[in-house]
Amino acid sequence: MNYGIVAEFNPFHNGHKHIVDFLKNNGENTVAAVMSESFVQRGECACIAPDARVRMALQGGVDLVLSLPVPYATASAERFAEGGVGVLGALGCIDALGFGSESGDIETLMKCAEAITSEEFSPLLENRLSQGLSYPTARQKALRDMYGDGFADALSSPNDILGIEYIKAIRKFDFNILPVPVKRIGSAHDSKVVEGEICSASAIRELIKTGVLYANFVPLSSGEIIENMISSGKSPADFGRLETALLYKLRTMSVDDLKNIPDVSEGLEYRFVEAIRSSVSLNEVLEKVKTKRYTHSRLRRIVLCALLGIAKADAQATVPYIRVLGFNEKGAEVLNQAKKTATLPIVTKSSDFKRLDETAKRLFALECKARDIFSLCLPVPDACGKEMTDKMIVI
Repeated sequence: MNYGIVAEFNPFHNGHKHIVDFLKNNGENTVAAVMSESFVQRGECACIAPDARVRMALQGGVDLVLSLPVPYATASAERFAEGGVGVLGALGCIDALGFGSESGDIETLMKCAEAITSEEFSPLLENRLSQGLSYPTARQKALRDMYGDGFADALSSPNDILGIEYIKAIRKFDFNILPVPVKRIGSAHDSKVVEGEICSASAIRELIKTGVLYANFVPLSSGEIIENMISSGKSPADFGRLETALLYKLRTMSVDDLKNIPDVSEGLEYRFVEAIRSSVSLNEVLEKVKTKRYTHSRLRRIVLCALLGIAKADAQATVPYIRVLGFNEKGAEVLNQAKKTATLPIVTKSSDFKRLDETAKRLFALECKARDIFSLCLPVPDACGKEMTDKMIVI
């Protein structure tokens, strides 16, 4: 059975290993992962370069690693899920989608996905949004209005929220893919608690910054890769190194420029202009723009998209290609199947983009730009062009 997962592997840790091992079922199944590359959904850079995280995933049990194009990797949960599911579904040979879940309750998650896409839900959501609530809070309260606390609680758990979005995407694209929740174990998402063998990626990233203790929470192979990256000055990446460039970019943008960024609506561009003109730090900009309606993560994604040059049209485009980042022997078998079943072109080298359409070329150009900007986040910056010159990783 071929399983797919959508992930950031930021970094690949014991929690990811738990999901992969569960899905592989002692090697009987294969696992293909769609992975964010240089920047991630929380609106910042990944802590470690994409090629190193691909190697971590392959050595941790993943068989095939595919790219999640940057407009989806830096988007809301809905678009993040649609991008990842779009890539997996386009392979044409993925049987099931595995994902971490706080509840592990597929029936509840399926019912939530069905409710959110129903005609009855829209007016309830609009009513809650009219109260000035953020979209996530309004959606949770609207679901509570329909079904009560039991179902609404699923929209308060980060992994379950993504799980619901995966189910929605599978239905939207009419893919014959079975959603499979894997019960989350260990610390909660974004928890700063450091104990046991499994803790949150956020806590692990903080440990990587200090250079100590992180090895307790990642597979041995991941720990060795992280250690090598740190010793060579290639980790940890720090989004703070881009602050001056971010402020420069924001200060040179017009109202119309800001309006064309994904997730900017309802006059938010004017709040940004006012904040940008009176602020001398990124945090100051974000605090001045933030309201109960707009979450901090949404604002960070907007700022990041401004820096990377991602426009609304880029975020709204359907996935135009399947880009291979790495594979092992079993992953090669999946690719051989996909050669007969894939509904999108499979890209294995940068020169392949020459034969693709303008949307594909545009998205790859954004990926190249993102990697070049990411390189400036490293302790020892890389030169430009890594996205063009990096080879697929084969294990």
